[in-house]
Amino acid sequence: MRSRRPTTERPRDEGSVLLLALVCVLLGGFIVVPLLRYASSVTRLNRIESAQLARAEAVKGALRTALASPRDLYLACSNSGLHVEVTLASAGLDIPVSTNCTTVADATEMTAADVRTAFTVVQAGASIPSGVVGDTYAGSGSASTTAWWSDATVASTGEKIWLPELPSHALSHPSASGYAMPAGTPACRVFFPGTYSDPVVLDSTTPTYFASGIYYFEDLVHVTGSAQVVAGGGAIEGCTTDQDAAYNAVNAPKSHNITGYGATFVFGGEGRLLVDSSTAGTGPSIQFNARLVADTDIGGLPSKGVSIVSVNGVVAGSGSSDLEVAGVLSVPKSMATSSPSVDAATVGYVPSTLVPSADPAAPAPTPIVSISSGSSPATVWIPGYVCVPQGQVSVSAASAASGSSVQMVGGVLAATVVTTGTPPATLVLGMVNRVVQKTFKIVSVSSTASPRVQSTALVQMNDYGEFVVNSWEIRNIG
Repeated sequence: MRSRRPTTERPRDEGSVLLLALVCVLLGGFIVVPLLRYASSVTRLNRIESAQLARAEAVKGALRTALASPRDLYLACSNSGLHVEVTLASAGLDIPVSTNCTTVADATEMTAADVRTAFTVVQAGASIPSGVVGDTYAGSGSASTTAWWSDATVASTGEKIWLPELPSHALSHPSASGYAMPAGTPACRVFFPGTYSDPVVLDSTTPTYFASGIYYFEDLVHVTGSAQVVAGGGAIEGCTTDQDAAYNAVNAPKSHNITGYGATFVFGGEGRLLVDSSTAGTGPSIQFNARLVADTDIGGLPSKGVSIVSVNGVVAGSGSSDLEVAGVLSVPKSMATSSPSVDAATVGYVPSTLVPSADPAAPAPTPIVSISSGSSPATVWIPGYVCVPQGQVSVSAASAASGSSVQMVGGVLAATVVTTGTPPATLVLGMVNRVVQKTFKIVSVSSTASPRVQSTALVQMNDYGEFVVNSWEIRNIG
């Protein structure tokens, strides 16, 4: 028998694993590499977005920091123009941000058609002094002492003499010495709205603040020496604020009577304002903030825009009657806002007694407003109306007091206005239609490194600090 030779057969699937591996590698190349690229792109994009978010928050923070002190912002940006930028102080953030502002619009206190007569004197023979700005009443000093009555209006009206009614005032009697702020706070003496029958003497180096509201004085308010006085809250900062005074002044009255912004001084009886250098010091200063009142405050509304006003007329029984000094001066009695308006003398007011005499040989009356600087300069800033039609306004200065500044820029109505001696370095009497609101464009930009983010806000702001953000845009600029 023949033996058969063994044979060896190869498996048919030999090398298929290698082929499968090659297929898997190819598939992995098509899937994994794009995934890695996608992950890399997402990671890189996340870093960019994270940087953008951080810088967006930084530019937002820069605007919020600027708005944290509105009055400082108003003062800083007021120096800008439509094409003139003002660079604001750094916000001190971890991400560097530069911020600048420009002024895109402003608004005056009144429209041109609403500007009242700037300066009026109504005593027969009274003359217009130097330093007057704005329109003067053509009948000033007329021998017909009642002629001006027909040109007077209760509401402030364009090209008319404003003769406002008196506002409601508190009958409470706060301390004529004022109230101290507590230990540990800046030195400050505070007065609260109400009725003052005793003299108020301000001659200390301790700053003085009259909280916002209506003050009725029947005796002297004397600002002298080194006194630094701010009347009412507003654009000019005092040594404290209305809220701080109401809550923290030592032994403050339970009824603080604080209303609105700014202050109105009403003078009746022998009440008057005297600013002088009779007490040695660096020079007295009193600055009012413009009186602002909500339209819903009916009793206080007549004080809106008024800084100083006299109680007019003469006592007649339980009320008052018009003042009539034959051939010299005629003034309607004051009315107080009510429903309807009433004789002011029936609601706690006493007509001013500081009026001229019919006797030409009699001495001149004591002024209701008297400003006199001696060897040290006096500073007086009154942005609201000064309305003392049966009294005198007197301004005088010695040559040594070259730095004196007297500005009554809300309009003046008086029996007479007398300036004697050397005029103050700055003397403005009459009407300046002040800019009281501005609209600023505030731009904050993150550091020059990419990505850069810009914040652009349009902010409408009043001079006393109240503001509203009209628009605000955050965008990537590269």
